[in-house]
Amino acid sequence: MLMDMSDESPLASRLREAKLDLSRSHKRLARFASDNGLFVAFASAAELGEKVGVSAATVVRFCRTIGYEGYPDLQAAVRDGLPTYLHKIEKLQKDSGTLKDQAVGRVFELDMQNLSRTAASLDEEKFKAAVAALARSGDILVVGGGLSAAPALYFAHSLKVMGLDARTVLNGGVPLALELTRLKPTSVIVGISVWRYVRDTITAMEQAQSYGATRIAITDSTVAPLAQRAEHAFQVATDGVAHSLSLTSMMALINAFVAALSFARPEETARAVREVDAAYRQENLLFTE
Repeated sequence: MLMDMSDESPLASRLREAKLDLSRSHKRLARFASDNGLFVAFASAAELGEKVGVSAATVVRFCRTIGYEGYPDLQAAVRDGLPTYLHKIEKLQKDSGTLKDQAVGRVFELDMQNLSRTAASLDEEKFKAAVAALARSGDILVVGGGLSAAPALYFAHSLKVMGLDARTVLNGGVPLALELTRLKPTSVIVGISVWRYVRDTITAMEQAQSYGATRIAITDSTVAPLAQRAEHAFQVATDGVAHSLSLTSMMALINAFVAALSFARPEETARAVREVDAAYRQENLLFTE
């Protein structure tokens, strides 16, 4: 089947045209850039070279070989080619006939892949370190806007039920500014943001550093702006079928944090859950008929 060139990005077109003349190391860079747009969009030339096994100078030469003045120009081209809602809608309209009868199966298939990729990329030692930071924290601020607001709310609620001093901010402006002033060296901030990245969440992480708070990021690339500003960064796969990203693997990671924290502080968690249950019953909040 012939490739539909109308969907090609300028970068993909340049790579295709230059493919036969590229050296072996440049071909490796071309393949990586094609398959890992989010990484290339925010990584330095040295970080990209380390991933592929070449020097930063080789990365720069590769950029010039395919027609860019330097690495920043290639990054700009990659960012222009990253998914936006408009691109997603155009693709959805184009593929609607094909996907209409396959949407449900495709969603579950893709989410299983997202879960597998997220689990495979999880560094257990980093995860344990983040759990320990949360367990010993004086207070926890969870920040997430837009698509990430629901996971942020769920995470903060789960931490509260376990007896931890947790709060959440889902919007920027004055509410976020006030919460940030409460941070101190014993605080932990959890920033949640995936492409497209919410500026307020990234700014909150920067300000948290000035207060000495421990910073945990949940995002979709290890070199995403949020990850670069965190001490503990966790990558989740978010590939979606329709116009939006999938949050399935993000919720699974959050559930893993909640479970690990429960086992890290079992007595405190059990006592807190009993108190919450008693409060629900005392206020007649539960439907029991």
